[in-house]
Amino acid sequence: MRYLYFQIEQKLLRMRWLLPVPTILFISYIVVGGVLVRARNYDLSSNSWDVLFSVFGNGNLVFFVLNPLYLYLVSDMFLESGIGQLALLRVGSRRRWWLSKTLILGLAVLCYAGLNVGIVAMVATFVLPWENSWSQAVLQYPQEFNLNPDALIISSASAARWLLLLLSLGWFGMGLLVMCFTLLSNHHLVGFIAGVIANFSGLVALRANLPLPYAYLSIHQHLLFNLHSFGNVTNQYPSLPTSIYYWLLWCSILLIIGFKIAHKQDFIHREQ
Repeated sequence: MRYLYFQIEQKLLRMRWLLPVPTILFISYIVVGGVLVRARNYDLSSNSWDVLFSVFGNGNLVFFVLNPLYLYLVSDMFLESGIGQLALLRVGSRRRWWLSKTLILGLAVLCYAGLNVGIVAMVATFVLPWENSWSQAVLQYPQEFNLNPDALIISSASAARWLLLLLSLGWFGMGLLVMCFTLLSNHHLVGFIAGVIANFSGLVALRANLPLPYAYLSIHQHLLFNLHSFGNVTNQYPSLPTSIYYWLLWCSILLIIGFKIAHKQDFIHREQ
C-alpha cells in the first residue's frame, strides 16, 4: 500500500492530468449548443442525459479525442525513474510491483472517466434539467444523440451506467496494452504508439463499416454503447454482456502477458 501511495504521488498527481479539463470543457460547450439547437428545431424538450450520450456515445469524439488523450496520460506510468527504482528495491517483489501498476492503472481509468463525466454533467446542468426518463427529443430522434433506438427500452440512468462501464473497461484494456509494449521495449513511446495503432484500427473499422461478424473482433464494436442489440433478436450487434466478456478476456490475456514480461524485466539500470 505504501508503494501504491508512492505511485499515486509520482504518476497521478501531476500537472498533465489537468489536460482533460479544458478539452472536455470545450467539447461540452460545443455539444450542449448542438443539443439546444436540435431541441429548438424539433420543438421538443431535452435534458442533461442527451448531452452525456452525445459526448460519450460519439465515435469520432471517443476515437479522435478521448482515447488518444487517455493514452498520452498513461503512456509513461509503467517505467521507473531513478527514485522509482529505489522504491522498487524496497518492495522486493515483482508480483507486488505488477499488482501496484495494475491498481494505479485502474485508478487512472476511474480518475479519467470521473473527471470527464463530472465536467460534462456540470456544464449540462447549467442549461438542461436532469430527469428520470428519456427526453422527448431522444424518443423521437435517438440517432441524433448517438443512441440505438433499441436502447430506449432501458432507463436513461441504466444506459449511462452501461456506457461508462464499456468505456472504462475499454480504457483499462488499452492501458494494459500500452503497459505490455512499454515493458517489452523499455520505452514509453513504443507503448503509446501501440495504443494509438489499436485505437485507430478501431476507428478504421468503424468508418469502413466492417461487416459482422468480423466487426466483433474490433474494439469499436465493444467500446461504443450504441453498437449493441439490447435484446433485439433480429439485430446482429452483440449484446452488452458479450462486450463485457470481450473486455474481460482482453484484460485477462494482457494481465498474464504483462506479468510474464515483468517477471523477466531488468528494472534496475546502471548508469555510466
